[in-house]
Amino acid sequence: MTIPIQLKDMRFLRVGFKDKRPFEPGWQNNPYTYNEISKYFPKENYGVICGGDIRVLDDDTPDQELIKLYNDNFPETMEVRDHIYFKFNDKHADKIIFEHPTKLYPGKKGEMTPHMGEIQGEGTMVVGAGSIHPSGETYELKKDLPIVTISYEKFEEVFGEFFKKKKKQVVREHIQTSWSGDNITDIPIESIIELNGLMDMGDGVFQGPHPKHGSDGGMNFRVDLNNNIYYCFRDQSGGGPSELIAVMEGIIDCGDAGPSCYTEDQAREVIQIAREKYGLTTPEPEERDLGPVTGWATAVSITKLAKEHNFEHCPKCGHEFQLQESHGMYYCKYCGKGGGLKKFADMIADKLNKGEKHRWIKQ
Repeated sequence: MTIPIQLKDMRFLRVGFKDKRPFEPGWQNNPYTYNEISKYFPKENYGVICGGDIRVLDDDTPDQELIKLYNDNFPETMEVRDHIYFKFNDKHADKIIFEHPTKLYPGKKGEMTPHMGEIQGEGTMVVGAGSIHPSGETYELKKDLPIVTISYEKFEEVFGEFFKKKKKQVVREHIQTSWSGDNITDIPIESIIELNGLMDMGDGVFQGPHPKHGSDGGMNFRVDLNNNIYYCFRDQSGGGPSELIAVMEGIIDCGDAGPSCYTEDQAREVIQIAREKYGLTTPEPEERDLGPVTGWATAVSITKLAKEHNFEHCPKCGHEFQLQESHGMYYCKYCGKGGGLKKFADMIADKLNKGEKHRWIKQ
């Protein structure tokens, strides 16, 4: 069994066998190529990373209303299970959510909802053809056809009435924080949003309408000041200060907030805004006597290693590493990421997707 050749130029990620979820952190920023992911399939499932290079229509309606609407208006294209693969002519990459203006459907939790499906956007993924669903069924390649490119303008004309309407945003004036520090996770939540309008639930917990997208019932947003975290009940998402900054500044959608939810560009934007508005400072490495040179540092040049493998920039924030050649140390002054040669080699090995770490290092 092979991965469809139509996907040869796409980005991929590893997914556990009979699972739908990625298991490698940071998969959005460390994609596999077609040849690389093929080494793991079919022993594992695999995912296709969506975005401007590939769009996937995921129909959740019982009668496949979205798929029928597509088939009535656009050319046939590759189809996997209930997923239609295509490209937009303008590389449009944002996630599109479909809701019926008058009709309700059974939801995943038994509730009735207008939700019809979505087109996965940049930084999201779908399980690929030939993978095994948790139920044991195969993600069947229903239509083994070339992936077509269609007009986004026409797509909007056909599907526009079902585009989820954005709710009126709640605009709150930002009050410059007095907090200052070099760890983004320490930025107080109350420095990012105002607590007025939220109900004091006791023990440092406040609840009320979401400060970005509002709330129909007025209680869909909760803040825990003791743990410096927040949660949105509507989108079942949340996190800490960095995720909240990303949502409030419009870098990510509220529903996308959570672990490993950024692309590299988004992470850099969050850090930059945190510096400009929320008191984040640039951390400085601790100056101390590193002692005698030992271990790998006696034989391996960290600078040469970084250049050979194009790994001179921090994968977390994109800024250039500070490399300490004599002792084989690295440090990112922007996000505080640092360590020794072994850890540095591990990160390169992970990037290159090697099965045996360090075997490519010549000592």
